[in-house]
Amino acid sequence: MNGSQYFVVAILAAIVALLYSRKLSPSVIFLSAAAVLAFSGIISPSEALAGFGNEAIAAMLMLLILSQIIWRTGFVQWIFEVRLKPSNRYRVFLAQMMPFVGGSSAFMNNTPVVAMMIPFVSDWGNRHNVPASKLLMPLSWAAILGGMVTLIGTSTNMIVNSLVVGAGGKELSILDFTPVGLMLFAGGMGYVLLLGYKALPRRKSPSEKLAESPREYISNLIVEAGSDLVGKTVDSASLRSLKDLFLVEILRGDSVIAPVVPTEVLEAGDQLLLAGKISAVAELAAGRKGLSLAGKEDFPTAEKIHVVKVVVSPRSSFIGAKVKNTNFRGRFDAAILAVHRQGKRQEGKIGDMKLRSGDLLLLVTGDDFAGSTRDTEDFFVISMIKQIHNIDLKKSIFITASSFSCILLSIFGIVPLFNSLLALIAVFLISRIVSSGDLKQIINMNLLVIAAFALAVGKAVQVTGLGDLLAGSVVEWFEPLGVIGVLAAVYITTNVLAELITTTAAATIVFPFAAASAAALGVDGTPFYLAVAYGAAANFITPVGYQTNLMIYGPGGYRISDFLKAGLPLKLLCAVIAILGLSLVHGFL
Repeated sequence: MNGSQYFVVAILAAIVALLYSRKLSPSVIFLSAAAVLAFSGIISPSEALAGFGNEAIAAMLMLLILSQIIWRTGFVQWIFEVRLKPSNRYRVFLAQMMPFVGGSSAFMNNTPVVAMMIPFVSDWGNRHNVPASKLLMPLSWAAILGGMVTLIGTSTNMIVNSLVVGAGGKELSILDFTPVGLMLFAGGMGYVLLLGYKALPRRKSPSEKLAESPREYISNLIVEAGSDLVGKTVDSASLRSLKDLFLVEILRGDSVIAPVVPTEVLEAGDQLLLAGKISAVAELAAGRKGLSLAGKEDFPTAEKIHVVKVVVSPRSSFIGAKVKNTNFRGRFDAAILAVHRQGKRQEGKIGDMKLRSGDLLLLVTGDDFAGSTRDTEDFFVISMIKQIHNIDLKKSIFITASSFSCILLSIFGIVPLFNSLLALIAVFLISRIVSSGDLKQIINMNLLVIAAFALAVGKAVQVTGLGDLLAGSVVEWFEPLGVIGVLAAVYITTNVLAELITTTAAATIVFPFAAASAAALGVDGTPFYLAVAYGAAANFITPVGYQTNLMIYGPGGYRISDFLKAGLPLKLLCAVIAILGLSLVHGFL
């Protein structure tokens, strides 16, 4: 190896280490890596920025826009709830839900599909005495497996396609993923329905724990100056006999008063830590003068207050922010009442807690909550406060049908996908189905930055000859096993790496070596590209391996070990199916 190759290896190692540490966002890491490579002269400025002119990346962004527009119509939700008529039996319900979710995820971004289904699936479980933990993991798995069926199923698939185009290869077609993708989906669903359902844990979700144990959730309320509570004892203020509530302690300045005796006199500025049912906390605060939420927030001024459960998304702008600095009241007509993290009660002042991805929040909401959160990516609503979809059926059918027409035109080679998508989005803008403001909210700039600068990193691997060098070593090591052995090495490397860092990053790092390995063997690169995509997506054994796993982690009340126990057999099954399936379809067997 020469100096430039050692330098690029160091950059790749730094990318992996930083992604694993999660101290910086993936977009910042890839941008910084491209900047270092350009500054060092490994790649030129034009090569560093080439990704922003990549047709495959542009098509990926437009497909994500269309999937969001389709999801917002409520048409997909309406089909499942009204037309499919879910069964009352557990395994039959899974057999209905998984194909629906998988089919939707094959053509739409799987994040909104899972976000839409969490409330419905959880509500079905409540009505049929089936814990959410027996339902939500299959929901996430169905979305992951469904995303493997087409090129447009996941952003990872489309990024792999952009890497192929960026490396000078032939663009993958939408159905290149389908033969083996269907094998993976069928195998995964068969595992869940025949054996996997037995390995799913029976956990109480945070909401179930709230109902059974009224001291699980903590809320902070402040006694305001001028309140009629000031000067009264705890007993005379009726804070010792609250229904479904218990006064745990009082925070007064830097001191903590606990346990709280009935004769304790309340002072202005006291923070009351109340444990119990959140609905009871909301009722107490809404009906009594002189109490407010700790921090800068206050309760919404609505005639009817709802308690809503939401989960903080992986892309939330609130991650790392203190509760008191989130401005929920101003932005969403809502206020944070309590925070749950991995099913454990958070002690101390809620206002000083720093939010994390996957945190379960309980909000008290006003009239404007539904409208102000329609397009937010800061959190996903997982309660059942609103499940009636008042949709314009003709408009929804037009949007869905025209979007799928673009895909069909591309499949049959009539119109390139990029051209048809660009024309359709122009029609949506002209007809005001979507506004330019909506586009700004929908476009995922982080994903664009990652995809574009991932091409720059891949270019550095290519121009330094590092890809050819390492691929030659891999081919030499696995030559006794033939092409299938090298293909397996590509899949397994991507799959293991994706559990440690993001799926996109894993695919980006392994792709140059996969492409070089195919070239060294003198075979078609398509099965190697697909192995990278499948390996990156098949994340079932950790909640952080895939964002849909993280979305269901809190609502399902799961432990980390639950994913390993239930997901490991599925992960191994997918590895066997993917490697043998690719070998069979592409003539290696």
